[in-house]
Amino acid sequence: AKKATAYNQVLVKAADLKSVPEVESQIKALGYETSSYEDMRKSLEEQSRAIQLILGGIGAVSLLVAAIGIANTMVMSVTERTREIGIRKAIGADRATILLQFLMEAVVLCMLGCAIGIFLSWCILRLATTIAADAGLQFALSGGVVALAAIFCFAIGVIFGLYPANKAAKMKPIDALHYGG
Repeated sequence: AKKATAYNQVLVKAADLKSVPEVESQIKALGYETSSYEDMRKSLEEQSRAIQLILGGIGAVSLLVAAIGIANTMVMSVTERTREIGIRKAIGADRATILLQFLMEAVVLCMLGCAIGIFLSWCILRLATTIAADAGLQFALSGGVVALAAIFCFAIGVIFGLYPANKAAKMKPIDALHYGG
């Protein structure tokens, strides 16, 4: 007299990671429920994508605010230095020289912000690595990310500094010298 044995769970090991979905589908076809590390990985991947989208949105808003701040700072700089621009033009500075000066100021302002941001990111990653060291985790700021951030900041400086720089370069010396009394 054989007794039927009931099992609560069965552990199935796939030959490799690529065959896990196929093995799972075969087991499900037999009418059983399955769970695997692959399911957990997919769930974590979806959560990670959602977090990346949220952080990307926050980053985009921050970038827009910073870009508007740079444009505003440069417009104020041009306004406050109108007489200086007039004097420079009166003694022979051409349009390209004035344009380049204010574009360079905008780029330097952006690159300074970029350097501060990279330094703070490095500090935060260093702190996170120190805290997570017990769990064997380590975080790094890759050179590619740093280079991409620097290129992006340079582009933002040029794009958002172009209007104020162009405004300064187009000023007529006589109007600039009469500005502000």
